[in-house]
Amino acid sequence: MGPKRLRKKQQEEAYKVNRKSPYPPQKRKRRSSEKKNQIQSSKKQKIKKTMGKNKRAKRSNYLETLVFLIFAISCINFLLNYRAHFVDGHSMDPTFQNGDRLLVHKSKKFERYDIVTFEPKDELGESYVKRVIGLPGDRIFVKNDQLYLVEHLDNDVDLSQWIDAGVLPDSTVVVRIAQEPTLNLLRNVEEIPKDHYFVLGDNRSNSKDSRSIGFVSSDQIEGVVNFRFYPFNRFGFVH
Repeated sequence: MGPKRLRKKQQEEAYKVNRKSPYPPQKRKRRSSEKKNQIQSSKKQKIKKTMGKNKRAKRSNYLETLVFLIFAISCINFLLNYRAHFVDGHSMDPTFQNGDRLLVHKSKKFERYDIVTFEPKDELGESYVKRVIGLPGDRIFVKNDQLYLVEHLDNDVDLSQWIDAGVLPDSTVVVRIAQEPTLNLLRNVEEIPKDHYFVLGDNRSNSKDSRSIGFVSSDQIEGVVNFRFYPFNRFGFVH
């Protein structure tokens, strides 16, 4: 028996006596450099995947936070700049009908023919919806019970002569003032004062407006109506 086989047999007998292992020790095989590279490459890939997952999770958190901030800012902006209005009555037929629900833009600058809501001086807590017909600086003239409103007319023009001659611009608005107090008030006015407006309901035969309550000041105006959200079959922007 050669010395190698003898040494191997002695090792087997020693392990059987000590009972440390039922098998003889195996010689460690040295890992080749190629296998080491594969293991290192696998570790690097795992680390990259973990880092990639962490980056995606961070991006997702940032995106969720951004969406929440945009939503919160939009809600705050809506509450600060808009209010709802409930149409009660028929003064704006056919534009609005009784029961319509509107959105009023509180901070929008209003122009001629815009629809606005305002609080009447003699009915605090109420809210009317009318259309702006006359702006500050527009000329007015009252003859008998008729009010003539002309926009962009120079002050040196004698409006009464134009009325007597029946020569008036196409944009002239002629309305009847039924109430005597309002008639007397407007008779002494030649133009709409600063920060005051002449408003009318679209349903002229059934509307309480500037023909009876006089001018509406900018302090009374709550905002411009630009959207109807109910009923759903007439949902959308209005003008």
